[in-house]
Amino acid sequence: MIDPGLLYLAVIGALLLVALGLGVRVLWDIVGDAREIRRRRRSGGLEPYTEDEEHDRVPRDPVEDDGDDGRASATCPQCGADNDPAFTYCRRCVSPLPPDE
Repeated sequence: MIDPGLLYLAVIGALLLVALGLGVRVLWDIVGDAREIRRRRRSGGLEPYTEDEEHDRVPRDPVEDDGDDGRASATCPQCGADNDPAFTYCRRCVSPLPPDE
């Protein structure tokens, strides 16, 4: 007769191996995408630090933020991007923003 504890360990081990295999595949795809983007940037197909319109949009809660808090947006001195006044680094080029006065 098969020991239930041994069967349990075998099933859990097999599931962990499957999860590890899937995780490695996903990480491999991420690395492949990053290499492709880097290759395209180096060949001139992409500008460095291009904005991704799909991911740059931040949904705002209309109850929490009415859009007029009396503060102007912080403009980056390096790239000219408009940033939220609470940011300390630019959202586009990641350079430090001047302190809010």
